[in-house]
Amino acid sequence: MAHKFASLVLLLLALTTGSLQCSTDTDCSLNGVCSRRNGQCVCDAGWRGTDCGELDVQPAKRDNGYNRTDENISSWGSKIIQDPHDKNLYHAFIAEFDNHCGLDYWSPYSRIIRAESHSGPDGPYIFKQQVVEHFAHNPTVVYSPADQRYLMYYIGCPQPNVNETCKSPQFTCGPGNYVNGESGISVQKSKDLRNWEFVDQVIQGKDDASWNADFTNPSPWPSCSGQQKNQGGWPWGFGWGKPKCKDSDILLAYRGCPYNCSGAEQISLASAPSFYGPYTHLNNDEPIFTNDGGSEDPFIWQDKRGNYHILVHSLEPEGGFGGGPKVGRHAFSRSIGGPWKFNNETLAFSTKVEFDDGTDIDYYRRERPQLFFSDDGRMTPLFLTTGVQEVGSKMSYSVIVPVRGGRGW
Repeated sequence: MAHKFASLVLLLLALTTGSLQCSTDTDCSLNGVCSRRNGQCVCDAGWRGTDCGELDVQPAKRDNGYNRTDENISSWGSKIIQDPHDKNLYHAFIAEFDNHCGLDYWSPYSRIIRAESHSGPDGPYIFKQQVVEHFAHNPTVVYSPADQRYLMYYIGCPQPNVNETCKSPQFTCGPGNYVNGESGISVQKSKDLRNWEFVDQVIQGKDDASWNADFTNPSPWPSCSGQQKNQGGWPWGFGWGKPKCKDSDILLAYRGCPYNCSGAEQISLASAPSFYGPYTHLNNDEPIFTNDGGSEDPFIWQDKRGNYHILVHSLEPEGGFGGGPKVGRHAFSRSIGGPWKFNNETLAFSTKVEFDDGTDIDYYRRERPQLFFSDDGRMTPLFLTTGVQEVGSKMSYSVIVPVRGGRGW
C-alpha cells in the first residue's frame, strides 16, 4: 500500500510540475514504455531521449565500414548479414561505382558487391565479389525463414555498355522513370550469400499521374523475421501454442514519387504472399505519412512487442541532400495499417559521426540508413550503417557506427 501511495505522489508531482513526459508508449516512439510511476519514458536498449526517438549511437572505429576512396572508388550504403556457419564472419552488401565515378554518377555506374569482415559487424570490410553488374543500386538483404533463402531487393537493370568516362545517359528500367532507370524493384535469391540467382523484376512503376508512378528504394520484412525467427516462429512475438509462421508473406516499404520523380518523395507499403509477388499497395495506395520535404531510403522492421518501425533519410529543410544535419528520422505504428506517426521532434541520427580517437566528421550527406540487430529475439539495434559523403568531396563511402550494446558498449 505504501508503494502504491508513493507512486501516486510521484505521478501527482510530475503533473503539477509539468515534468510528465508520456501518457502512453506511443509518446515513447514505441521504442520504450511509459512508466506509470512517474510519467517518464523508459527506453529500450539502443534508444535514448525523452521520447526514445534517438538512436543511442557511440563513437565509431576509425577503420570501420567500407571505404576505398584512397583507391578513387566510391560506394554507398551497406547491409550487414552474419554468416550462418561462421559466427565470426560478416558479409556486407554494398553499392559500388565502376570506372572511378563519384556519387553523382550512381546511375548507371552502380553495381552490387559483397564484402567480408572478420573484425566484427562494423568492419573494416574487404571486397570479395561482384554480385550484380551495373546498373544495380540500393541493395538490402534479408533472410526469409519460410523460404530458407536470403533475398536481395534492389533497383536497376543491366547496362553493360556504359561510357568509360563518367556520364549519366538517359535510360529506363521500366515504367515510371525514363531518365535514370531507378523505377522498378528486382529480387535475387541465395542459399549461401555467395551464389545468387536472379528471380525477376517483381514490381514495376507506372506511366501515369499517380504519386508513386516512380517506384523505388525497397526495404522488405519477411514473415517470421527477427524475433519471430529467433523465438521459434511465433507469429508476432507473443502468444503460446504451435508456431504460426505466415509462410512466405513479404511486407515491403518503398519510396514513391511522380513520373520521373518530378515531385514529392514519400514512403508507403506493399505486401505479397511471397517474394515472387504479386505485390499489393497498402494504405489505399497513399503515403503512410508525410513530412515537410518528403522522405526516401526507408528501412523497416518489427520490434519485440510486434510494433512496426521505419528509419528514413529525411528531405526536410536543414536536411536532405547536403542541406544540414536533419537527415535521420523515425516513424512507427502499432500495426501495418497505421496510423503511422512520423517523429519530427527528435532526430534519430544526424550528419555528425564521432570516432573513438576523439575526432568527428560532420558529413555533407548521410543517407541510406540500415540497422544490424541482436540475434537474441529482442531486436536491439547494435549498429547503424549509412552512406556518407564529406564536404567538398565527389567520393562517397559506407560508415558503420555502434549503437549502445554493440561492440561491447
